[in-house]
Amino acid sequence: MQRIAQVIRVRPEKLDEYREMHRAVPEAVLGRLRECHIANYSIHLLGDRLFSYFEYHGDDL
Repeated sequence: MQRIAQVIRVRPEKLDEYREMHRAVPEAVLGRLRECHIANYSIHLLGDRLFSYFEYHGDDL
């Protein structure tokens, strides 16, 4: 298993759009994450920064 973390900046004018898009993640997106062997995906919004973490269970990330 590989643990992956990222920090990404969101443009301030896009924060509301980001929140709306992530309010309810479509099942198709969740299914694709499972198909790609990604687990424990979490995203935290801190001001205008996103901190994300996931675990990859495979050998071709």
